[in-house]
Amino acid sequence: MTYYERIILEFDGASRSNPHGPAGCGYVLYEMNWDGSKGSFIIEGSQYLGYNVSNNQAEYQGLINGLAYVSDYLSCHGLYVRGDSQIVINQMNGDYAVRSNNIWPYYNEATDVLADVDLSFYKLQHIDRNSNWEADQLANDAIDYQ
Repeated sequence: MTYYERIILEFDGASRSNPHGPAGCGYVLYEMNWDGSKGSFIIEGSQYLGYNVSNNQAEYQGLINGLAYVSDYLSCHGLYVRGDSQIVINQMNGDYAVRSNNIWPYYNEATDVLADVDLSFYKLQHIDRNSNWEADQLANDAIDYQ
């Protein structure tokens, strides 16, 4: 496993004609600079998710895929997870309850994978869509270039 002091994971999901149209997700990983900004690029990933996937399900899948990569290949002191979905970030932080039966499996998988990551601490943070453009582009490219 490759060790990093601090890693930034940005994730996103997209569902066209939510929840009936095609969906995709993406994530991007960076080493974090001393000032909290993005440093060296580590890797990016995307996945086409098919039809009848809601935007929230796609968002969670982007998070799960990014966490799974970190869990499988990296270790770190601190993991800073950033996404533009207030629902996902607040549910993962315990500020919002998970009320949808369609979301429970995604939430459970995300928390399970996060627990498997070799780290000392993590922080989940909501960011605006403009700051999450790379993961957003990956999610949309997964749909466009399936």
